[in-house]
Amino acid sequence: MKATYQTPHGPMDCFKNCLIFKLVGTGISAIAAKEIMQYAYDHYGNNKFVFISNREFASNIDPKAYDAINPKLMVGLAIVSQEEAVKQEAIQEQQLYLGSFSYFKTVEEAKDWATTVVKNS
Repeated sequence: MKATYQTPHGPMDCFKNCLIFKLVGTGISAIAAKEIMQYAYDHYGNNKFVFISNREFASNIDPKAYDAINPKLMVGLAIVSQEEAVKQEAIQEQQLYLGSFSYFKTVEEAKDWATTVVKNS
């Protein structure tokens, strides 16, 4: 089961245990994060899921964007990129998220991890 949403900030593909979001701008504000997360909450309802951020480039993420996360529902965050700058960004962001967090070079690795995280939460 896959559903695709065209959010104002980028496409979101929702699967059983995870969603894959691809940012089309240069950053995420707190307001943008609320808008993006609302798509996820509307799709998953009370079911737990992992957010996979597929990033081709480094982006400016407002730390207050993490306030839009309900950790009882979004139980994991994976950042996917081949870029070293994004990896360094992910290291900084890890401090802002209290749930399971990981960095991957491929979406498939992140999806496998997401299945385990949802199953164990």
